[in-house]
Amino acid sequence: MRFGVFQQYLFIILLLSVSFVFLWLILPFLQPIFWAIVLATLFYPLQKFWERATHGLVSVSALLTIVSISLLVFVPIYFLGSAMLQETINVYYKVSDSGVDVSQLEDGQMLKPVLQYVDRIGLSEERVMERISDGMRNASGYIASRALSIGQNALRFALQTFVMLYILFYLLRKGPDILHKILHIIPLGARKEKRLIKKFIRTSRATIKGTLIIGIIQGILGGILFWAVGIGGALLWGSVMAVLSIIPAVGAGLIWGPAGILLIVSGQVTEGVIVLFAGTLIIGMVDNVLRPPLVGKDTQMPDVLVLLSTLGGLALFGVSGFIIGPIITSLFIAMWEMFEEEHRDELVKMG
Repeated sequence: MRFGVFQQYLFIILLLSVSFVFLWLILPFLQPIFWAIVLATLFYPLQKFWERATHGLVSVSALLTIVSISLLVFVPIYFLGSAMLQETINVYYKVSDSGVDVSQLEDGQMLKPVLQYVDRIGLSEERVMERISDGMRNASGYIASRALSIGQNALRFALQTFVMLYILFYLLRKGPDILHKILHIIPLGARKEKRLIKKFIRTSRATIKGTLIIGIIQGILGGILFWAVGIGGALLWGSVMAVLSIIPAVGAGLIWGPAGILLIVSGQVTEGVIVLFAGTLIIGMVDNVLRPPLVGKDTQMPDVLVLLSTLGGLALFGVSGFIIGPIITSLFIAMWEMFEEEHRDELVKMG
């Protein structure tokens, strides 16, 4: 009897050890695996459509689903990313070649209010202009260096994309069977397992759907706004605003807010007021109006938890965190709700 217990504990220790080593082994590919799971969940209805169209050819349907995803998602991202990279590099070389002739800004009265303030507090005007020039050059150089580093990491990105697509192909073919085996192994009970899976699917779909729609709308509106007031690199800044829109309640405001203030300070008061006014009432309202019904309603989370989980996810997991954070929070809430339901009588007696 004792030897049997010893064997059981030894097996559990070996099982946990092998599982830990396996997780360590696939650690570099956790994000591709995660995105493959998310995309398989998100586009599984498309897989079923292709299965009906091909009369049950599962492998062919998976391949057609991946081609559809590539056309809908990866191709637009590639062309947009290429345009952003090219525009960023052009800005960098333009600034580097011209040396940022800040005197032109002074002659054009753009920095007149700033220089008047500098004179009043007794600082050197030439020194301030030199600092501004250096700051602009360093900022553009930093942006370009980051863009170039992205290009240098293209091989790594291509490898992870290939791994993600391969796993996605496998999940589209064998996903239901894998899920059935996992649910059979995990001893939580069918009702709890199905509830947690529904939470994962609902949260991932709502987060991606809401973020994508909000980002596209805010990026387009921001790019048009910057183009209308004459700010250079409207495509670049619009794309940045689209990316930053994943941060609830802040997002695109990190770009149009400082831009409007700088325009006002530099003497372009009308343009600055237009940027701040349109950013607050139009771009900002897109987030305030669309995010609650698109994200908060489907995930059944308060807005404050959506904000905290998104920011926490971004801090811990990078770009993928905008969906990992809300998923973890949603599962956290679901599990505590199930705990409360199962132990309601005991909790009432204790309270």
